[in-house]
Amino acid sequence: MLIDRTTPIPLYFQLAGLLKEQIRSGQFAVGDRLPSEHELCAEYDVSRSVVRQALLSLAQDGLIATERGRGAFVRDRKVPITLIQKLDPLQEGMAKAGFKLTTRVLQQRLIDAPPHVAEQIGDKKAVFLERLRLADGEVLLLVQNYLPYSRVPDLLHYKELETTSLYNYLRSELGIIVSTGKRLIEIGKVDSHVAGLLGLEAGAQALFNRETTFDEGGRAVEYYESWHHPDRTRLTIDLYRSL
Repeated sequence: MLIDRTTPIPLYFQLAGLLKEQIRSGQFAVGDRLPSEHELCAEYDVSRSVVRQALLSLAQDGLIATERGRGAFVRDRKVPITLIQKLDPLQEGMAKAGFKLTTRVLQQRLIDAPPHVAEQIGDKKAVFLERLRLADGEVLLLVQNYLPYSRVPDLLHYKELETTSLYNYLRSELGIIVSTGKRLIEIGKVDSHVAGLLGLEAGAQALFNRETTFDEGGRAVEYYESWHHPDRTRLTIDLYRSL
């Protein structure tokens, strides 16, 4: 299993694919430690940055967990459960439930998109938003949005995100209508940054959400990650049986 340097496929993407196949085939079992960054560099003749991007991709897919000073370990597989949910702005859902939602914008700037984000939004530059959302004055969740800069450059200078829905802004000001999305929800451990903003201890578990949304033409509008305060969030699912 070798890296093909004659194709335009990024090296990190190829390496991630090779490692995924080894995990899925059982070559690396649950709990096994993957080769070190140095060993992977030597085996596949790639740079350390390529290896780190590949490992980040595996971690984002939930296949491995990294431990500082110990390396990367294969995680137990999680059973995927597919749900269908109406794509409404959070503010609308909160209002229907009787809560007043408020927003604090912590960051609003242009960044170099991390590799896994660039892959989702199709742009190496992203408008990064970090917002704290509160329900009746209590911290509910932290949201980090990444939007393709090439599509929304004016968002950098928009000053009303504490009072206006992001989706409403995209629709009314830019003519971008978010119509579909793909969401992944799991329980994860918060780092010190997220913990401080949510009022939790580092390493505490919280509901973690990743989502990519698309417009009516199928183009990516945003990728975002959010962490919900575990004591103030309840997941409700409406079920029905098709006949």
